[in-house]
Amino acid sequence: MKMKKIGLILVLVLAGVITNGVVIYADDDDEHEYKEHEEYEDYDDDDYEHDEEYYDEDEEGEETYYFQDAVSEKGTWNIWTRTVVADKEVLPFTNSQKVTLKVEGTNKEQNFSVIPKDGEFFVPGKTVAQVLGAKATFYKESKILAIQYQANELLFRAGTNVVYDNNVKTPSPAQAFYVNEELYVPISAITNGLGYLAEWQESNQTFVCQPITN
Repeated sequence: MKMKKIGLILVLVLAGVITNGVVIYADDDDEHEYKEHEEYEDYDDDDYEHDEEYYDEDEEGEETYYFQDAVSEKGTWNIWTRTVVADKEVLPFTNSQKVTLKVEGTNKEQNFSVIPKDGEFFVPGKTVAQVLGAKATFYKESKILAIQYQANELLFRAGTNVVYDNNVKTPSPAQAFYVNEELYVPISAITNGLGYLAEWQESNQTFVCQPITN
């Protein structure tokens, strides 16, 4: 295993000389990524080694992912492209504030604080998931948020910008973080991941979620 990591480190060094990578930080637990609970036993280190990525561990044990190709087009705060976006549009507001989130055509709504950060709107993941009708469980010890909605499953973890989208490791627009007893995640990842698109209504300070239609 050590020889394997050494070899991968050498590849990473060479890649750093000839490419400009975009870094995605994942888990900081070396031996049990997303495995604090038995239902996540399948998310081991082998899941994180793909042909499109270089893998290494820094001095603190964090996993670092270098994607060779980043999307150059401007990112949109309410659309989860599931790719790494280098440039992001200006947010409708830039200070933390209380907002309302409601589901179009229903009486479902909830008030909470939204945090603009890293070109994204961060929202309390469990709260938003439940408003959208999903089952959400937050594991406080490991800072993992598991969300299930119909056939969809999303897994977020604090300090990472990797989302497991139906068991597929996918880039998130920015790192999730834990604050005020909640895991805050980008609004695009959680709403799009559950089949909704959020639109901002300035007049009543409300995010309105409507189902995404193909």
